Amino acid sequence: MSKLKDERIHQARRAAIRHRLLTSTGMDPGVAERWCDAWEAEAALQGLARDSDYWDAGKLWIDTQCAARKRPPN
Repeated sequence: MSKLKDERIHQARRAAIRHRLLTSTGMDPGVAERWCDAWEAEAALQGLARDSDYWDAGKLWIDTQCAARKRPPN
C-alpha cells in the first residue's frame, strides 16, 4: 500500500474514534482530539505499529483512561 493511502486510512480511523467520543459521550471536540493525540503518543512509547488494530487498541485505551476518570494531557 502506498504511504498516502496508509495515511488516509489512519486519519479516517482516527476521525471515527473522535466522532464516537463526541457522539457517545458528548465529549468536547477539543478534549476528544487530545485523547486521540494522547493515544498516538502512548502507542509510540509502546512501539506499536500503525496497523489495522492500531485504532481498535486506541479505542480500548481511551475508554480505559476515561473510565478511570483520567483527563487527557494538554
